[in-house]
Amino acid sequence: MTTCTHLEQFRIVSPKTQSCEACLQSGEDWVHLRMCLSCGHVGCCDDSKNKHATAHFRSTQHPVVKSLEPDESWRWCYIDELLVSDDVESHEASNVTSSTQSLPLPKQASTNGRTQGMFKSICRRVRRCDKKNLEPVIELAVEIAREGREGRRIGTLFTFGDADAVLKHSRPLILDPLAGHTEEERQIRDVNLRGTIKELAQLDGAFVVSDHGIVVSACRYLDATASDVALPYGMASRHLAGASISQVTDAVAIVVSESSMVRVFDDGKLVAEIIPELWLTDHYNVQLSKPYEEEHVGDLAVLTAKG
Repeated sequence: MTTCTHLEQFRIVSPKTQSCEACLQSGEDWVHLRMCLSCGHVGCCDDSKNKHATAHFRSTQHPVVKSLEPDESWRWCYIDELLVSDDVESHEASNVTSSTQSLPLPKQASTNGRTQGMFKSICRRVRRCDKKNLEPVIELAVEIAREGREGRRIGTLFTFGDADAVLKHSRPLILDPLAGHTEEERQIRDVNLRGTIKELAQLDGAFVVSDHGIVVSACRYLDATASDVALPYGMASRHLAGASISQVTDAVAIVVSESSMVRVFDDGKLVAEIIPELWLTDHYNVQLSKPYEEEHVGDLAVLTAKG
């Protein structure tokens, strides 16, 4: 287990403000607040537009920030790129996938390209596996499942691949909020776009992602209905839509449920389930048919159908 070399620099400090002072001065909003443990500076997180907490680190090299959110108890070291739980006296740390501190996955793939591969079992199981672009979609789905939005759990759906066919079997629910933006701005690995998608996920409809990792459309109603799709008991319309679109097209569907589970459908079948918090395994019945393989990555459980 890796440890943070900057823990010894921690000292008891109080936040200088209860808000992001820089955002207040410019009249802009923020998403979450982070406090510097060296001086007490309070800045906005990397999901916020201005990323003032990171800017403070770059100007001062103060290494560690603490979340000021009431339901969070962790510290982030910018230099070692480690997430440190305040609840662990030994200060054990785990790597995280990005500077938004959203998904701790030791030695696994991330959107920033710093680590080596994750969800390999899922990628081997589905028909369309451009790992460079599929894994960031699954990763984003897991982040949404874990974080929710505005203090509540949300459900959403992504399709990956065969985007033209998915568009033919769907229609817009509202004016497409991503229309008119460049392909570079709609790249699934773009940090700003991922923050935007997390906000748009609160709306109904699916995100359509191409094989090249471009989010070609958002808020789509999937019209596809496959009569021979058989879902486990308890799965609702969003899962049916995902299973159906994966059967009538060559797309892979990734469904985030409001119970915080992430399920992957391919060719009309449930091929993987991702449990984003291991404590949920005690309260959750696996829907995959046996045999399946189970992997634990950090506090994440990935179940993949064999076959």
